[in-house]
Amino acid sequence: MATNDGFDHFSHETVREDQILRSITSASTDLANALVGPGDDAAVLHPVPVPLVVSVDQCIEGLHFLPDTPLGDVGVKAVRRAAGDLAAMAASPIALVATALLPASMTHCEALLLYEAIKQEARRIDCPLVGGDTCIQRRDSASGIHLTVTVIGSSAHPVLRSGARRDDRVCVTGSLGGSFESGRHLLPPVRIAEALHLRSHLGDDLHSMIDISDGLGKDAMAVASASNVRLLLNASSIPCHSGSSWKNAIQDGEDHELMFTVAQDADCSSLPFQVTEIGRVIEGLPGVIIVDPEGSPIDASTYGWNHGS
Repeated sequence: MATNDGFDHFSHETVREDQILRSITSASTDLANALVGPGDDAAVLHPVPVPLVVSVDQCIEGLHFLPDTPLGDVGVKAVRRAAGDLAAMAASPIALVATALLPASMTHCEALLLYEAIKQEARRIDCPLVGGDTCIQRRDSASGIHLTVTVIGSSAHPVLRSGARRDDRVCVTGSLGGSFESGRHLLPPVRIAEALHLRSHLGDDLHSMIDISDGLGKDAMAVASASNVRLLLNASSIPCHSGSSWKNAIQDGEDHELMFTVAQDADCSSLPFQVTEIGRVIEGLPGVIIVDPEGSPIDASTYGWNHGS
């Protein structure tokens, strides 16, 4: 029987669901937001007096990460991808649940490494793992790892995509572009603290927000469509990572920074983290126009990650 004091004690036998569940249950402690954590039929959470925010995201081998990606990075990425949606809504994390479809060839040690990464990252962002499900694939299946993470948060005043208004300023946190080439897509930033600070500092002047996961072009278009507005962005103003260009920023995806719109007279000068104004909201049909460095307007509404391509 495996012990819980280190991975060196785990055998290299192939993974079994009952062994994983016993290991996770015995190692789950200090769940401040849960009355009942892993090990029962369902988790039981403490009630909260404000609206709940719930989102789910997937992390699939061959689509979101390569087969040779370290399992620790896979677990962290799965949590951070899902956490980006809490950040976009300016929601405080409460808990998460995770499911895993694992290859039959995976060893028990490997499975525990994956789950430990999920659990530790969840704890790091104050969104503890309180439950989930594991399924082992048939031995003749060629499918890889498939994770889903459902995050639960709360917000008295969630920030929506649909709140952008004419004459708003369009801003982003951090820098964009080149996530895949650099490997940043495996360990993206989590901007929950920044989102909560924006909400606290700007109040009602924070009109809309979105997690940049599919590329600035497509995600800006999601805000434009939801708000029934038009966004005019300046390519030269977009903050880009070293080695990346504004073209990478609008189409690469997996940056997991925040794009948000604020009232024209909102004060963003004293924020304790990087925020860059990249454009404004104008009158017109829903769309995203980027003015390139030569001054030519480009329709960027469809620039970004195309699911299923």
